[in-house]
Amino acid sequence: MCSATDTSGAIFLIGGCYVIAKRNGVQRHSVNGISKKFKRMSELYKVFSSDWKDCLDYSDESLLELYNYESYGGEKPKSNNGYSHGKKWLNLHVEMWKEDIESGLLFKKELYEDEKFPHWWLDSIFKE
Repeated sequence: MCSATDTSGAIFLIGGCYVIAKRNGVQRHSVNGISKKFKRMSELYKVFSSDWKDCLDYSDESLLELYNYESYGGEKPKSNNGYSHGKKWLNLHVEMWKEDIESGLLFKKELYEDEKFPHWWLDSIFKE
């Protein structure tokens, strides 16, 4: 099982699984209501799902759909939600990179040299 809850109903990251953190409040109905951090991460989600950009949806509605699902629970994003796919592939890549770095098959330097990965984000996943 990938998740556990505390007494407030929050769901945690366990075993590399990123899961929903249900919060009290009203779901957002415009992109202006989405947090800056989520907007910043959504650009990375696009990077990781770009191979399928022709058949995925990156509309504002898809961004809101994932944000509301992640923040408040409810309906899962549609199957063609590009941000949702990107998040899934981002999480998978990070776990594989960590395994490959540990086994000596990949070096952090290689990732930092790739221009499509922002350093602020790489710093956050490799902080010790």
